[in-house]
Amino acid sequence: MSHNCISTGAGRTGLSLFLLLVILLPLSGCPSARSQTDDRIRHVIFISLDTTRPDHIGCYGHDWVRTPRLDQLARESILLLNHRTVVSATLPSHLSLLTGNYPHTHGVVSNGYLVNPENLMLAEILGEAGFHTAGFLGSFALESRFHFDQGFDYFDENFDVQVGTFGADQNQRTAKTVTDAVIDHLQSRNGEERLFLFIHYFDPHAPHTPPPPYDTMYGPDGVTDIPGAETGAGGRPPLDENIIRARRLYAGEISFMDEQVGRLIDHLRESGILDQALLVVTSDHGENIGEHGGMISHGWSTYETEMDAVGIIRLPGAARAGTEIPVLTASIDILPTVLDCLEMPVPPGIDGRPIELDNTTVHASPRVRFGEAVRAPGNADMPPARWPNFAKMVCVWEGDFKYQKSLYRKDQALYDLSRDPHETRNLLRTGDKRWKRKADELRERLGVWNREADPLPSRFDPDQLADTTRRLKALGYLE
Repeated sequence: MSHNCISTGAGRTGLSLFLLLVILLPLSGCPSARSQTDDRIRHVIFISLDTTRPDHIGCYGHDWVRTPRLDQLARESILLLNHRTVVSATLPSHLSLLTGNYPHTHGVVSNGYLVNPENLMLAEILGEAGFHTAGFLGSFALESRFHFDQGFDYFDENFDVQVGTFGADQNQRTAKTVTDAVIDHLQSRNGEERLFLFIHYFDPHAPHTPPPPYDTMYGPDGVTDIPGAETGAGGRPPLDENIIRARRLYAGEISFMDEQVGRLIDHLRESGILDQALLVVTSDHGENIGEHGGMISHGWSTYETEMDAVGIIRLPGAARAGTEIPVLTASIDILPTVLDCLEMPVPPGIDGRPIELDNTTVHASPRVRFGEAVRAPGNADMPPARWPNFAKMVCVWEGDFKYQKSLYRKDQALYDLSRDPHETRNLLRTGDKRWKRKADELRERLGVWNREADPLPSRFDPDQLADTTRRLKALGYLE
């Protein structure tokens, strides 16, 4: 259903003062952008591509999947080359995107949990500043029952696709339906207000059922040169037929979504919204498709196949078009970057930091970011922890280095992603003491990060347990 909902935020410590500053301060544009355009940022648009890997997008240098509309958009934009999500599941990842906080701050452990109203979301900040805030969902995982809708004036969750073997319905909708909903809503408005649009496309998520002609676009008679199909990417064994078929269909879903994103961009351009907007296109997480154990899934690990994310930022008037940012960035950095571009205050105590959109060189002191999985075997022997996900697979990035460990698997690894992007060479197995020292350093950073966890309370609502579990199973989230 579509509905109107505005969060009051009553009782939040320091929130009233912060929102007063939001109201009083003028809104402008990124300092780095103003040098190239006189256009003020009038609108903010978020496009989320669920379960979308950058190595299936042409603008990231991977041309076997056809994504002409995203590639064109990237040419008008700033491209984040080294962008990560901080958690590999839809709800906690999107909450990190819209709060600027790690899960162990915002409190949502996994899908199906309730968003604590103490979280301050971007829709609330911009709503208080006078924006009309509208959200358009592609998936039940972000539905209002989980309180993800706080701060939105308009929240469209009209799902119409029946999926799964459990009889679940209204779990998702196609990219075409999402784009239709956004265009219909924009045409119903007077065009004079400032807009914050959150648009969620879900198609690349399993089950992979692209519509014609995308269902056969990468079939045996189409593109056959799938990376890793014969030789195995990164030195892995060749892929089996089921994995190859899944990759073809996954690619088809992305190409279909690309077409619909392009249709939305066309409407935004023609209506004059695009060139007055700060546009962010990102993905909440990726997908393992035959790598790291042969599963087709996400949420179990912090390998790059799940954590590497799309990051495209278009400024008004396509300012700084073609800029590439090589430094490590993460989903928690998007909210402070948006507020920085608007010259609005960043909420106190958030985990992310603004991205320097004019920095095209790697910092001498590499940035550090953390990531976590949300799943582990139910009977795993895991010690108690202040933050539940710490017992699952976790990682820390420092520039090109990545350390990850899994308590339930009782293993650890160190990778140099600049030389080993497929994570096939664990440097800790080389016997080189340099790598052991580096791993020890990063493991201590990870330990400090975990000890600083202060999650807001969150729970899986027992009143909604049966229906939520049934529907999440239909989406492939629960065993």
